[in-house]
Amino acid sequence: MNLLAYLKSLFVKPAPPAAVPVYHYDAEELWASHVAYLAEKELALPLKKKRLESFYGDFNTFFYRLDFDEFVRKEFLPAWEPDNPHLQFLNHNHWSTKHPFNFPGPFYTGESDTCGTGIWEAPGNVANDSDSCEYVFRQPQNYAAFLDILDAAATEVFDSYSANGNDYWTYATCMHWWRNRGDLIMALTRAETLAANDGQAQAYLEYLTGDAETDLRRYCYFLENGQYPADSNTTLPTL
Repeated sequence: MNLLAYLKSLFVKPAPPAAVPVYHYDAEELWASHVAYLAEKELALPLKKKRLESFYGDFNTFFYRLDFDEFVRKEFLPAWEPDNPHLQFLNHNHWSTKHPFNFPGPFYTGESDTCGTGIWEAPGNVANDSDSCEYVFRQPQNYAAFLDILDAAATEVFDSYSANGNDYWTYATCMHWWRNRGDLIMALTRAETLAANDGQAQAYLEYLTGDAETDLRRYCYFLENGQYPADSNTTLPTL
């Protein structure tokens, strides 16, 4: 390059970088779509519930079985959605990375994504930590909640849900979890945790100071005896 060309180059503005397309979403439109989706689910629920009750009967007998993981993955899901080729979302064992906030029971999560789909699909059973990672804060107590958790598991990008909690929880580990729940309670009261949820953190706090102890004692009875307590008169293990 000669001197004149060099001097000219000093005054030439570089070309601006190519524009990067930016996706803009409408929050109100997204929320309206979510509300419509939940309404559609709600409309379909009575028929689904009727089908399950007519075939399987009592929910506690259906849900509280020691081989629940094997049953739900290999028997229930293929029969429930025979034409769905994507039924492997519970096929992974996440016990070694189990989120410590999971409430003891068959369902739990490992290291999830942070998309927040769980609280949309199962608002009464799934919550987020302060980083928006999902965990199961209440085991399902009816067929509707059971189906909601399956939806949450199916939409989670990392397939972080497992159903093999019965293979690992014991009476002793449930007692240990219950007696060391102080850190969980503190985490649930933090502003960032409350902000990452849509009321689920508060619901978990209320659950832990309400029915959770009895529910956990019933689960411990199941783990010790292989069946769910028959009625309210059954003597339950202490925590």
